[in-house]
Parts: sequence; C-alpha cells; structure tokens
Amino acid sequence: MKTIYTKFIFAFLIIILILVFVVSSFINTMESKPAKTQNNNIKEDAKKIVGVEIRQQNKKGTKFLIVADTLEETKSELNKVILENSFTTIDQKGILTKIKAGHAVITNNYENFNFSDKVLITKKSRDFTLRTKTLTGTFEKGNYQTNDKVDIVSGNISIKGNGLTVRNNGEYIKVKGKAFLEMLLSNVRK
Repeated sequence: MKTIYTKFIFAFLIIILILVFVVSSFINTMESKPAKTQNNNIKEDAKKIVGVEIRQQNKKGTKFLIVADTLEETKSELNKVILENSFTTIDQKGILTKIKAGHAVITNNYENFNFSDKVLITKKSRDFTLRTKTLTGTFEKGNYQTNDKVDIVSGNISIKGNGLTVRNNGEYIKVKGKAFLEMLLSNVRK
C-alpha cells in the first residue's frame, strides 16, 4: 500500500510539472506574438542602413556630404533621419563646415538638426572650432544652441562656457554662464 501511495504522489508531481511546463510555454508564445508584430511595424517604418554616404544640394547651392556608420530613416511628417558616428561636410559657396557627432537626428528635409555625443564643428577658412556634448538648430538659418559646456577656439582666442546660442551663422553669439576667455599669443621671430 505504501508503494502505491508513493508512486501516486510521484506520478502526480510529474503531471503537475508537465502541466506547469506546458502552461508556461503557452504563455510565452502568446506574449511573444504581439511583440513580433510590433517589431515588424517598427522595421517597416524605419530601416537601418550600415555604411552610409549621402550627397545633397539644396536650392541655394549649399552642398551636403554626410558619411555615417548607420542611418535610420523614419516615415513621418518630419522625415526624421537618425545617424550614428556621422561626419558631415557642408559647402556654402566655398566655405567648408565639418561636423562630427556620435549621434545625429536630422529632420524637416535636412533643415533641422540635433547632434549629441561629442560634437565637433570646424570651419578651416575662419579658423573656428567648437566642441560640446549636444547641439540643436537649423542649417539654413544658421541658428543653433546648447546648454552643455562649450569649448570654442577661433583664431588666437579660446572661449570656454556653460552653454551657447548662435544666430545667423555667427552674427550673434552668446556664451552662457561664466565664460572664460583666453588669448593665445603667437611666437613671432625677427
């Protein structure tokens, strides 16, 4: 009698384990189906492309060359383009502007931008360099701003501040917070 009772308990426990396993796998498959549908919708709306080179020219003759590790373009009314490790060159009537950013979001048909993750802007013809963490603005108007620390070098002047606002491609520049200005003296030999 004792062996029948223990066999019954053992069989009952095995049946419970099998039922738990079946119910658990059924629940997992039911949860994964909506996730797959959701992921498919995301992939239809945005496709990620690896190793990108984009050349564009706007109506005013400004040329853009964008090179990035990855590009993801979403279909929305803003036409959002997301770039990773991007390097952008802008040619405005012979004046070259180079922009490096770890993450870039460009919207409104390449008019508005949001750069982040180690932003570096250089204009060799004007001997200008800007380093910051993030930068947002518009290409056409030349307006951009950041609330992060900035390091600007222009000619022999170095400016460090806690934020920056630029309007009309540099006609108006405001360095926020307590700014430090340093003039570098050049060594002139006679």
